[in-house]
Amino acid sequence: MKKQQNKINIKKKLIILEKTKTIVKNYGWSEKILNKLIKQGVSKSDLVYFFNNNYKEIINFSLENLNSILEDKINKINIINFPINKRIKLILINRMTIINKDKIFFKKTFYHLLIPQNVKIMKKNLYKSVDSMWYLAGDNSVDFNFYTKRITLAIIYTNALFVLFNKDFQEAEVNIDKNLNRISNIPKLKNRFSFIKDNLPIILRGLFN
Repeated sequence: MKKQQNKINIKKKLIILEKTKTIVKNYGWSEKILNKLIKQGVSKSDLVYFFNNNYKEIINFSLENLNSILEDKINKINIINFPINKRIKLILINRMTIINKDKIFFKKTFYHLLIPQNVKIMKKNLYKSVDSMWYLAGDNSVDFNFYTKRITLAIIYTNALFVLFNKDFQEAEVNIDKNLNRISNIPKLKNRFSFIKDNLPIILRGLFN
């Protein structure tokens, strides 16, 4: 019974998300989205129940849903016997493919989260995203490598997003290849720290604090 109700709730949230995407593509993110959703037939009680009547909770859900879609897609591919770099590349490319299908929505979401008052939400969701990608890649590290791997992937992923949103998918794929090759050619940990320091965007500083 509870499982059935959860399915119903997720379906309702996905319907609201699809309506939100249409609004965001036309008007961008703002608190006005809630009123626009009500005008489109979404009940205020559903917005309160599912999203605490807060449009930023819809942003969180949209990115959690992206992680879920990627997980479903990767779980259908047997990647466990691939070298780790190939696994990460495959995961990144599949994530970019999903984002590219809804490029305008994710571009407006990404840049909205770069606004100073939203950076905390950006960091939280970025951490969840890279952690999820490493989990899909089969990473079981528990030592200091746990953090360096996630920071490094956050740099590669964020750089690829900038390229995707400002150029195209093919350029983003080239960017991913280039940065993965750079990392694989850095054997010593202290040199990887230099890579992180030299390539860490301002928005990622303090990501794991």
